[in-house]
Amino acid sequence: MRLTAVVVGLTVAVTASWLALSSDPAEASLVQTNNAVSVRVQTLDKASIAERIPLQGTVFSHHAVDITPEVDGRITAINIESGQQVRQGQLLIQLDNRHQQASVNRELAKLQDDRRHQKQINQLFKQQAVSETEVDRANAQVAIQQAELDLAKASLADRAIRAPFAGTVGLVDLSLGQLVNSDSVLTTLDDTSELKLNASVPAKYQHRIRVGSRLMLSSNKLHGQSIVATLAYMDTRVSETTLNLRLQLVINNDDGHMLPGSFLTGDLPLADEAVLSMPLQAVAYEGHQRFAYRLDGDRVQKVEIELGARNADEVEVIDGLQPGDEIVTEGLVKLNDGMRVQVIEQTNS
Repeated sequence: MRLTAVVVGLTVAVTASWLALSSDPAEASLVQTNNAVSVRVQTLDKASIAERIPLQGTVFSHHAVDITPEVDGRITAINIESGQQVRQGQLLIQLDNRHQQASVNRELAKLQDDRRHQKQINQLFKQQAVSETEVDRANAQVAIQQAELDLAKASLADRAIRAPFAGTVGLVDLSLGQLVNSDSVLTTLDDTSELKLNASVPAKYQHRIRVGSRLMLSSNKLHGQSIVATLAYMDTRVSETTLNLRLQLVINNDDGHMLPGSFLTGDLPLADEAVLSMPLQAVAYEGHQRFAYRLDGDRVQKVEIELGARNADEVEVIDGLQPGDEIVTEGLVKLNDGMRVQVIEQTNS
């Protein structure tokens, strides 16, 4: 009996030593899971996270056009210089309009004659000297001739190139007598009093973006100075390829300090509202996936989560967890899905 007990004791000791020295990860894990891992947990709740998201883009003019003629013609007057400020409707360039002016005069004379005839017909109709058909014919002729005059005036107006809006003229390199056509870019016109910037941000922040938000933008060309921008528009669609949402910002540029084409960067403030949040240190990473270890009795459940805005310590939980869930905040490196744990400290958000 004593010999049997000694043999059994040696067998147990050798087996325990072999398991302890085994290089098989599965067997080592089996031994480890027999013991509870000490962890600290936290009960989740909703809290406010003040957060900003980065954005960038190139500014462009509120209005910007290439000035081109509607028709072919020869320049007879140049009323602008490079860089000149012009008002809306101001005459910039005049093309030869002699034939068009003559057409207007001719059609106007015809209209006046048709109106005299119309007046005579109406007087005769009152005297029952003509039929109603004659009156209708005279009225129609006046209407037709009025349309002919309008066409002649439009053709005349096409020879006068005017500013479609107030702004700054670009480079003017033209000569009197120069022949131009409808493909010729005579100059440019930009309204830089207000600049715009289009930027894209992840659509998951949409519920925390507020139109009217103000933010500071900067550029290397500003030498440390910042300019104020206002979020004016948020697109109604999310890009299917990038899952981003387009935003448009407006910048007051009355002083002309910023030029179109400038590249700006900044941070857009998100609405400070109560969201489900968790400590950053409680997030487990596997490639592009994010996980948390949720307490389930005396064991943990590995849960995939979707995250949103974050600050230095906290991150928003968009999906995967609920208020009241208890998650592991310390001891993650020792955990696997379903492992038994021992809670040594429990806190609330």
